[in-house]
Amino acid sequence: MRAAQGWRLRAGPVPGHRAFRVVLLQLSVFAAAWLVLGDVDASSRVPAVWPAVGLIAGFHLTSSRVWRPRLLAAGFAVMVVAYLLRGYPLAIATGFSASSVVAAHVVRQLLIRSSGRAALLDKGDVSTMIGSTAMGAAVAGLGYGAVCAVTGTGNPLLGALAAFGSHTASLMVLLPLFLRTPRFQPLAGQRERLVQSVILLATTVVVFVVADAPPIIFVVMPMFAWLAFRGTLREATLLLTAVGVIGSGLTAAHLGPIWDIRARYDLSPELAAGVLQLFLIDSGLILLPLAVMATQQRMSAASAARERETRERLVAQATGTAVVTTDRDGRVVLFNPGAETMLGRRPEAVVGSLLDAYLSPDELRRHASDLSAEPTFAGICRASVGLGDTHRLWSFRRSDGAERSVRMTLSAIPDEDGGVSGFLATAEDVTEREAAHEALMMSLQHEREAAERLRETDRVKADFLATVSHELRTPITNIIGYTEVLDDGVAGELTTRQHDIIGRVERNSRRLLLLVEDLLTLSQIESSELQLELVPTDLRRTVRGALESLAPVLASRSLEISTVVPEAPLVSHVDPVQLERALLNLLTNAVKFTPDGGSIEVRLAHTTSGSEIVVHDTGMGIPEAEHGQLFRRFFRSSTVTEQAIQGTGLGLSIVHAIVAQHQGHIEVASAQGRGSTFTVRLPHVVGEQA
Repeated sequence: MRAAQGWRLRAGPVPGHRAFRVVLLQLSVFAAAWLVLGDVDASSRVPAVWPAVGLIAGFHLTSSRVWRPRLLAAGFAVMVVAYLLRGYPLAIATGFSASSVVAAHVVRQLLIRSSGRAALLDKGDVSTMIGSTAMGAAVAGLGYGAVCAVTGTGNPLLGALAAFGSHTASLMVLLPLFLRTPRFQPLAGQRERLVQSVILLATTVVVFVVADAPPIIFVVMPMFAWLAFRGTLREATLLLTAVGVIGSGLTAAHLGPIWDIRARYDLSPELAAGVLQLFLIDSGLILLPLAVMATQQRMSAASAARERETRERLVAQATGTAVVTTDRDGRVVLFNPGAETMLGRRPEAVVGSLLDAYLSPDELRRHASDLSAEPTFAGICRASVGLGDTHRLWSFRRSDGAERSVRMTLSAIPDEDGGVSGFLATAEDVTEREAAHEALMMSLQHEREAAERLRETDRVKADFLATVSHELRTPITNIIGYTEVLDDGVAGELTTRQHDIIGRVERNSRRLLLLVEDLLTLSQIESSELQLELVPTDLRRTVRGALESLAPVLASRSLEISTVVPEAPLVSHVDPVQLERALLNLLTNAVKFTPDGGSIEVRLAHTTSGSEIVVHDTGMGIPEAEHGQLFRRFFRSSTVTEQAIQGTGLGLSIVHAIVAQHQGHIEVASAQGRGSTFTVRLPHVVGEQA
């Protein structure tokens, strides 16, 4: 078993070698109790049981939950047997043994409950162990005093005091052997530690054999300070145990300055043993805190050294980032390889000099002006850190004269008092990035200017279109009016040939008027001036109005027109003029692209979300690949272009805009040679549903 990791006994079936260890542990408890009890003063009968109690507490602390009560019971039993073999009455043997076992249990509970671990890893663990030891020893002292009072054995108060000292010494010396300690390389070498251990043990033997005055035994204590600082905590606890065993053994052999202290100073037997116990307690109180603190300091120093080495290695390897540290006056303390590469200067030429010498005065003044600071690097650093403006763009001139742009981050380096001992600057060369950023910004500016010019062109075009359309509508309307007058014979009778010419003029004038109307509507749509006048409208009337407007065109064609509308009014909030215009455009396209002999169907229906208008024809159809472009202005399908069918390509874009203004949407289903179906879906009330 390794004391460095604590002794553990697993639950379950016990193999032979493990059972042997258990027996050996109990025999050690018995031997420790039996040997010490042989030297107890008969007039006191209060035993100095320091080794046995410490062993029981250690076994109890490091055993498993299943074995813990078994080992406590076994420890109690062997102590009772040791007492009986030394001639103690059964009542005293039972009371004293029970008090020691209860004390061991109290120590374990307090130690685990306070720190959550059985260890000596930091100062808190040492305080917890000392406090738990004191409480456990106090419980044992109360028990021993009570047994003395009940059985009439000696002075109960002195018995309690003697038991307290004996248990404290036992726990202070032996309990650290069972606690986990930090693993750390000692400062002293193996030979030095061996020599020092021999000197300590030899001095202990000499003091307890030759010396005559009791205080002389305390000369051993300064040697524990050496153990604490130069050796390991585990070695120190082992040597403390060895010193305790040597001192107790030689005293029991009637050697040294303590064995006859009672007769020499006329002390009670309970107090006579207190000198040795005090020596052991003081040795533990000196050794354990010093050893733990020294080990922690060495571990902290080693950790700090590793962190410093890692930091220096990372700084040295950061060739892509410049790292520069200065003192509080701006003198360079550290200049890493990244700074050397970036600025083109050797560290030996820069370290120790002011960083201001490598910055242009204009740069210093520019940053100082922004921060209202002194125009020095140190002044700029102080102001930058104070204002929180730590990320700034600097311009450096390399030793070869090349200008470089670097993005620098400044931070303060605190000293031990919380002040500023210097400044840290990390910088990244962003010359190419800044050039690319500037080029990108110029490109974006050009794009914005081009977009603005395009918007201006569109605006001028829209204004021109609206103006020309308005200017054309009046004369075209006059032309249509005069052709009607001429056709009616108001200006005289016309010949058949003349009627035919007048008819052609009128038809083309009306075509031109429709084109002008489309251009005006498109202009209003693009300029967002198309305003709907929504009123409750029976959509059946809208369908009929569109068909009536189409009548002159249908008169010269051989097409079957069918209409399916509800018998009851289908009312919706729409702009009747614009919606009729959109429906008329759909019907005009259906008539235009459907050959004679074909059919056109218009259906009006109520839906759960609103209303639906469907225009279906059996015409030439539209290739599926072109469906996505149908509602773009001026788009004409390849089929129409190949057959040279007249049109502007504005009708469907106007339909789409009017439907969208009504918060509806339009769908198309068509294939080349199989006709087309356009479905317009409208909400009941515009604004409720998109």
